[in-house]
Amino acid sequence: MNNLAIIIPYYKITFFEECLKSLANQTNKEFNLYIGNDCSPNDPEQILEKYSDKLQINYKKFENNLGKDNLVSQWDRCINLSKDEEWIMILGDDDTLSENVVEEFYKTIPTSKNIELIRLASQEINAIGEPITKIYYNPELELAKDFFLRCQKGEGRCTLTEHFFTRRTYKKHRFKNFPVAFGSDHVAWLEFSNMGNVYGVNTALANIRISDENLSSINDRGLGFKRVEGYYQYFRYIVEKLGAYFSMAEKEFIFNKAYFYLRIFNRNNFKAADFILFMMYKIGFKRTMKIVKGNRNKKNEKRI
Repeated sequence: MNNLAIIIPYYKITFFEECLKSLANQTNKEFNLYIGNDCSPNDPEQILEKYSDKLQINYKKFENNLGKDNLVSQWDRCINLSKDEEWIMILGDDDTLSENVVEEFYKTIPTSKNIELIRLASQEINAIGEPITKIYYNPELELAKDFFLRCQKGEGRCTLTEHFFTRRTYKKHRFKNFPVAFGSDHVAWLEFSNMGNVYGVNTALANIRISDENLSSINDRGLGFKRVEGYYQYFRYIVEKLGAYFSMAEKEFIFNKAYFYLRIFNRNNFKAADFILFMMYKIGFKRTMKIVKGNRNKKNEKRI
């Protein structure tokens, strides 16, 4: 039996065929493909038929569009389409994989004992598939919290597509539901690894699509505020639930980001005061006041 389930939560058709083509071109096809259509207005069945003899496709069209309100639940119901494969990958419907991804994944399995999470090298591509960033490589073994901090400092990148995770750890932790799923994957990679090591594969590549379709949602003001709230909630969650794994300075760094985003999406002074008290409890008065003062100075600089 194939030991890998590749899950595509489908909605956008523009680059979907390119996504499927990258799977059809895999040098190792020992995977099962599951596609969950989030009630898209764009019917993909003609494209699916084209690849039916090249891929083991399990397809379901859902009757309601869940992703617009609860993206994590859409991920979950797509995963529920799969069987009992030990490993899972969630692939964006506009992303692509280098032809050796599955082959390199299976080479990695024997050397990654006690590993629940595997990460590919990745880069961003534009609408015509051209690279628009460098390739982001990862250490062969890296603590999940170190990778998280590296990404927050702009030294790495992180999305769903470039990760494999075990069904066991998914069932144990599940994805946490933050507004528009912002940060849900970041928290997952911390928890799915049990705050341990992530195994990096640098010999295969995930291509993450950045196109006008992505940018149109980024420029949506309403979604923008939800994203900011998502940032705040997931940063707070990390310190609240996983803070024991971080140093005091690291917690201060995370709290600083959380407080910054809180003051953007919510001007309620009572909520701010509650969060300040929470920070004091976790990192002390001096570090908390440094964060509050620093964010106040940022606002004053913007006024100037």
